[in-house]
Amino acid sequence: MGKARTDKLGQMNVLKSRMQLLCHTIDSLDETSDIEDLERLAVSLDQLKAKVLRYAKDMKEHEGSESG
Repeated sequence: MGKARTDKLGQMNVLKSRMQLLCHTIDSLDETSDIEDLERLAVSLDQLKAKVLRYAKDMKEHEGSESG
């Protein structure tokens, strides 16, 4: 398992990379794609959403600690 990103720039780079990978995956879907391909895509989307929400929480907590 990879090291958790705590810096904002690193987090944004992770999100951009994940989004590019998802876009590539979506581009590769065609008439030969099956239900398993779509299920893997759904799992990837859920994982990306979880990562976005985690980073948003981290940023909110960081902003709160700076102002307090």
